Amino acid sequence: MFSKACEYGIRAMILTAWRSQDGGRVNITEISERIGSPTAFTAKVMQQLVREGLLSSHKGPTGGFSISPDEAKRVRLSQVVGAIDGDSIYRGCGLGLSECSDERPC
Repeated sequence: MFSKACEYGIRAMILTAWRSQDGGRVNITEISERIGSPTAFTAKVMQQLVREGLLSSHKGPTGGFSISPDEAKRVRLSQVVGAIDGDSIYRGCGLGLSECSDERPC
């Protein structure tokens, strides 16, 4: 149901929230290794999450991605899905079929 990018985004958000609990940051290399995603693809996913305001990005030698514990508690799965896949999953067929209606249900 979710795209591969969305799956990686969800995993990356969880990892980032976990690592940020004690004020830490996680870099793109560690994220891609831990979630099993190619680094360049992971970077694009992370950029989308930062653009949507779900994560913070920090540059420099001690940089990486982070989220405050308070913000992590407020982020919903639907926000992560919306940031990466959009809201079509909520409007279309849950099984991904091209046509789904009362007359022709899944």
